[in-house]
Amino acid sequence: MNTKDLIVEKTLKLILDKGTIDISISEIRNCTGLTTGGIYYHFSDKRDLFEAIMQKYMVDYIKIDFDKIPFEGSSRDRIHDALFYILHHFIDGVEIESIDEKISYGTVLILLTSTGYANDEVNRIILQTGNDIELFLTGLVEDGKRQNEIRKDFPSKNIAQSLYIMYMGIQGIWLSFPNEDIDSIFEKNFEMTWQAIKCQ
Repeated sequence: MNTKDLIVEKTLKLILDKGTIDISISEIRNCTGLTTGGIYYHFSDKRDLFEAIMQKYMVDYIKIDFDKIPFEGSSRDRIHDALFYILHHFIDGVEIESIDEKISYGTVLILLTSTGYANDEVNRIILQTGNDIELFLTGLVEDGKRQNEIRKDFPSKNIAQSLYIMYMGIQGIWLSFPNEDIDSIFEKNFEMTWQAIKCQ
């Protein structure tokens, strides 16, 4: 791992341990084992370092590679597997290579956004990702209609929005109640939603 990435990872872990972004250069120096000059060689100031953390753990992490989503089986299977993949993209955790640890992405998300450090780029990516998910689901719904597996008396976009709202509700439960069995909650809610949208 290069020194710049090490600083980013160790600083993120320090922020999570303290529960605040209000940390000093001396604390960053202690957790990284670097000198102040070593830190400033890679980052012009703390804000520059925090921007790098936001880029890696918010902007880059939020983006979803839709090409990796499983795309097999019936319409029900494809929609289920897509939503399950997207959910686990967020809840499976963030690898911190420098300390060989996986941390909850929910913790990262809540801390970085609640401290008011979310920037315009993060907000833009969050909105874009939501739009991309909805568009992706709309395509799956339209495929399901063509296969006579999804009801045709509602617009595809409305059905996709219902699926997305169901997904966002589960993500909200995960953020608020991290000890809940999210997979079980997902399965129950997906089945209820599927019963409402499948061909009757």
